[in-house]
Amino acid sequence: MVEWIKNLAITFVTTVLIIFLSIVYFGILLWIVKISSDTFFGTGLEANWAVFAAAIMSAATVLAGSLEKKPSKK
Repeated sequence: MVEWIKNLAITFVTTVLIIFLSIVYFGILLWIVKISSDTFFGTGLEANWAVFAAAIMSAATVLAGSLEKKPSKK
């Protein structure tokens, strides 16, 4: 019973941490997209497209990290 509660607590903390880090990473990517757009194209990027691009990149990064192949235990 205690092991089950411990595993549930670890899962909850891990989930909250991943969500928090994803939000921070999204903000960093949004800033990078905005600066890159201004630097390379000169004109400002519409906010909707900047958010869309950052959302795609952050979602792909989180999915790629979660799908990382784990070494098999023998």
